[in-house]
Amino acid sequence: MLKEDEQAVIISINGDENFQTFLLTQGISVGSIITKNYSPGYSGLINLTVSGKMLSLKKSDFLNLGLVKLQP
Repeated sequence: MLKEDEQAVIISINGDENFQTFLLTQGISVGSIITKNYSPGYSGLINLTVSGKMLSLKKSDFLNLGLVKLQP
């Protein structure tokens, strides 16, 4: 799991076709670099920045992304 302000590269996306299409419309695809922003634990949402755009994913959807952390 990523910590606040850590970056990662997406190496795989699991989930059905609708979920993958949703991610593509949000600018998230294999090879995208994401940054995790502050995410309060009680909300169940993960806040991300992708290509300068901030968005939120449900934690269960976030876990469908295969990630590799980038070193600072």
